[in-house]
Amino acid sequence: MTTIRVLVAALAAIAVLAAGLPGALPLAALVALLAVGELWLRALGLDLEPVAGRIGLGLVGGLVSLPLIALVLHLTGVLIRARSLVAGLAALALLLGGAALLRERSGRSEADPRLPRTLGAIAGAAMVALVVGGAAFVAYARLPHPPQPGFTSVALGGWAADIDRPVAIPAGGLDVPLRVSSNGRPAAVAPLSVIVDARRVAPPHPVPIAADTTSSVHVHVPAPANGCLHRIEISLGGASTVFYGRGPAPC
Repeated sequence: MTTIRVLVAALAAIAVLAAGLPGALPLAALVALLAVGELWLRALGLDLEPVAGRIGLGLVGGLVSLPLIALVLHLTGVLIRARSLVAGLAALALLLGGAALLRERSGRSEADPRLPRTLGAIAGAAMVALVVGGAAFVAYARLPHPPQPGFTSVALGGWAADIDRPVAIPAGGLDVPLRVSSNGRPAAVAPLSVIVDARRVAPPHPVPIAADTTSSVHVHVPAPANGCLHRIEISLGGASTVFYGRGPAPC
């Protein structure tokens, strides 16, 4: 198969991926990866026999392309999403196809009259991929999307955010700062509890949580009964955070 046909097959399969046709996605993904892998081999000038070995190495090249594209997207600050991966795969196919065609042309002693037609075919395939991918993106953006579920999170804040070992709690107890975040949920009042080794050490008291904010709350943690290792959980409604501590008395 000629390089231009491999490139057209790759771009056509990528266009199907961009369109998101559910029934055709597995086959399109396989064709796209095989075609991009073959373009890798041609761009690098690798002639392998038998055919099974070439197909296997080509598939490996196609699979390796995905993390390579993801790395480039990450380094350029682009969010790694399905559509950005597909766009990156199309760009890589065009780059490899162009490199393979230039390499093949450089090995010829005279000009090839098919080159203008080849470049035209590449441009046409690229336009098809961009039009199909762009149409799919616009259609997806305009479709109604369900709202993201809201959440309330609790985490150790301030100096407690750096806890990486059991904390020595003095006899008078310890004031622990918390960072409370609310996103997508209405203002509410949640019970705050301190639990040491599965035992609630003080009655829960209500804490107001404002909507869509991040705030600080200080919690007094009483000293455990002894210096043995104790699991300390601070819960606020359905969210909680855990650290470990030791009391001042001998274990």
